[in-house]
Amino acid sequence: MKKSLIVRVAAAASALAMAAGLAACGGSSTGSSSSSGSSLVVNTNFDAKSFDPARAYEFTSNMVSHQVYETPLAYGDNGNDFTKVEPGVAKYEISPDAKTVTLTVQDGHTFSDGAKVTADDLAFSLQRLQGMQSNPSFLLTDPAGKLVKVAKKDDKTVTLTSSVAYPALPYILAFPSTGVVEKKVVEEHGGTTDTNDKAETWLNSNSAGSGPYKIASADIKSEVKLAANDKYTSKDKPKYTNVVIQNTTAATQKVNVQAGTAQLAFDLGADDAKGLDTSKVKLASSPSMYTLYAYINASKEYGKAASDPNFINAFRHAINYDEILKFVGDGAVQPGGIIPAAINGALKSDEHNTYDLAKAKELLAKSSYKGEKIELVVPSDMAVGGVNLQNLAQKVQEQVKAAGINLELKPLSSTAWLDVYRNGTAQSSIAYWGADYPEAGDYASFAPDGPTGLHAGWKTGAGIATAEATKPLFEKAQTTVDKDARAKAFQAAQQKMNDGGPFVPIVVPAGRIAYASSLSGVNYNAIWYTDLASVK
Repeated sequence: MKKSLIVRVAAAASALAMAAGLAACGGSSTGSSSSSGSSLVVNTNFDAKSFDPARAYEFTSNMVSHQVYETPLAYGDNGNDFTKVEPGVAKYEISPDAKTVTLTVQDGHTFSDGAKVTADDLAFSLQRLQGMQSNPSFLLTDPAGKLVKVAKKDDKTVTLTSSVAYPALPYILAFPSTGVVEKKVVEEHGGTTDTNDKAETWLNSNSAGSGPYKIASADIKSEVKLAANDKYTSKDKPKYTNVVIQNTTAATQKVNVQAGTAQLAFDLGADDAKGLDTSKVKLASSPSMYTLYAYINASKEYGKAASDPNFINAFRHAINYDEILKFVGDGAVQPGGIIPAAINGALKSDEHNTYDLAKAKELLAKSSYKGEKIELVVPSDMAVGGVNLQNLAQKVQEQVKAAGINLELKPLSSTAWLDVYRNGTAQSSIAYWGADYPEAGDYASFAPDGPTGLHAGWKTGAGIATAEATKPLFEKAQTTVDKDARAKAFQAAQQKMNDGGPFVPIVVPAGRIAYASSLSGVNYNAIWYTDLASVK
């Protein structure tokens, strides 16, 4: 579960009245937009809470922010390689002890009103992100829980200083929530660097960024219109000068993209993608950054017999992962650990997480489990990456039964399930984690005594041997600075966690984009769907 919950609820908002909606954004012209080269219609299921980049933290918000605001740094390969960080608005240096990141603003970055991006804008944007104490403000808090000190050093330079090593910081500075806003404009509309900030209302329907697009109009519940930023000089200007982003359900998205009334659809699940007319519609897909996992409470108080590491390891070997992949659909992958493959530090595979029914039965016989019911709570109205979690839980229930594990599913509403998840009282559950930012340090939350670890009763000082053995490995990984050594350290921590620890990674579903076959340059991105300026 990420710190800002992103929930795809099966009973999502009903479809818009498409005829009226299309008429409002240009009517019949949208159907020929891919040939006209001017307008692009995008369908997605809105989850946005804000279009203020320093408050935004949902998929729709990230997607809009990426088009409108440049970030201090950027991910490699035009944003598609999360293992690398490159210059964005600024170039950077990180000190050998990983406590100080120095950002030097580069020429060639211009806000939509023609003003040049300066160190003042950069420092203000990061200080505002911190000071408002909004959902993503934690990003600029170091591993010791202290605020990263953001300071303008001179007209070109901003420094970020942590109290302890923070190797993840450059990766965070490429995340959409760190988008650079024009200080003067935001201040004119009530912007501050503390909790008195009042600029959100204006930023929800206007913009002050240097990205390839600017917000022309926006209704956070129904539609966003983007217009090309004619002052944009960082890269090639976008082909499509107008973009209309509509809030629609997956079923409606499929209809629209096949009919040509939309050119991009972002929320088709594996079943939705079946039967698409491939002469009209193509698919871009890759593994998402959602890890769907089971957890079994490590505390004897709530886990009871299931907390036995032998039981947990039996559970791991009783899951037929290949069958799960078929069930989830094309493009899904089995993770070796809790960190998905797109992030440096992921495990490609681990022998602990393999289907071996004989091994499962052998381990179960060694455990204190005697066939009693194990309650598995699951949200009944939640789908993640196109996967209904209750359906996934039923599949796991069927599989582990063959080893002698008697799971009893307890479906709950997503709200009720969250309460049980957060208070750490579930005996077992199916859950998910979407990366807060694409760096292994984000997954230290799963360590013993970490926020997510505690949800599963995994804490030190309570006689839980797996917790005592695993925590030092996560601590070492978090403070390791060298990139390759850091990746190996996180891999070692996951391998130890996979041996009797409470978290059982099951599958990383695919993310996919359906798009008109006349388009090119469409790539699925696990954070912001796609870079609209690259679409041709």
